[in-house]
Amino acid sequence: MKSNDSLSSSASYATISSISNRKCDSGFSETTSFIQTSTCFEQILMLERTYHENLKQYIIKYSRPLRRYLNPTEIVDLFQNIEKIAAISHSMVRHCEKLCDEDNTSNISISLIYQSCFDVMIDSYNTYISRSINVQAILKQYCHKIAYFLQTPIDLVIHEIIEFILLPIRYICTLNDLFELFVINYSDLMNSIDWNIIQNIRCLSKQANNILYLLCHDEISILESSQNLTLQSDISSIIVLQRTNKEPWETKQIELFDSKLSFTKTNQKSSICLSNVIQIEEDLSNAEICLIVASTYSRYSSIEMIRVYIRFQNKNHYLIWLEHLTNAIGKAKDRNWTENHEVVI
Repeated sequence: MKSNDSLSSSASYATISSISNRKCDSGFSETTSFIQTSTCFEQILMLERTYHENLKQYIIKYSRPLRRYLNPTEIVDLFQNIEKIAAISHSMVRHCEKLCDEDNTSNISISLIYQSCFDVMIDSYNTYISRSINVQAILKQYCHKIAYFLQTPIDLVIHEIIEFILLPIRYICTLNDLFELFVINYSDLMNSIDWNIIQNIRCLSKQANNILYLLCHDEISILESSQNLTLQSDISSIIVLQRTNKEPWETKQIELFDSKLSFTKTNQKSSICLSNVIQIEEDLSNAEICLIVASTYSRYSSIEMIRVYIRFQNKNHYLIWLEHLTNAIGKAKDRNWTENHEVVI
């Protein structure tokens, strides 16, 4: 009898092996029917093809377009080594398709399918799974920015990126199920089985199932916290700590307008032009934002970069202001482009 872990990953097999534009009434019934009428190799080939296609679609939709808006560190934080995993997947599909030319695919062993790239595969998935535990906090940090840049509803962004991130994890669970079925159904070939491959995938699958359970439950809290933030349709002035470059911190009131961010201390006022902001650096742990601004005025009559630091009283204020600032800066740049017909740097 199968364990609960095995049953849960069987459900993932139905998910991963059904092409996105084809629906079925029951994942278990379709999977069972397919398993009973196909060889182990045919099941693996179907899995590898479908997994690679789904992975490719998500990469095209999310991770590659977001390179234009997120810095390399943010991309790696969110999507880990997904490009390497996709390359391994592509290689596996090509290898399996070459093996299709064999006269009798029922004699194709797991070793023959996976041996050539197994070490790289295990290392890559170990890295991916071990880092995935932090995805909830990372997605909370970036989801509003991603939704704005891609002009996509935030609940859809959260749902699809979580599905994207879970895809390699579900794949490992499913692969383990197929290997277990192979061991059961082909007991007469036990001597030809590479137990190192079986054991390594089994170990990875246990880790993957744990991550899968945690992340599936955490998706609810991400959605709830994001909805709470998006209810803030207007943003009012707030007291913060502010400094420019290495100057001392000062308590100031900040206000956000269409084209500028204003700072007030008693009777002194200053502001920065939002269209001149080159980059926003985020520090969630300290509830601090750093705006890197191109100042067109300096003693050398050339563009000078200044760093404007803003530290908020708590992380909730930080997240709300980060979203509004990001949106306002994007709109200011768009307006500036329309008016001047040139890219603002």
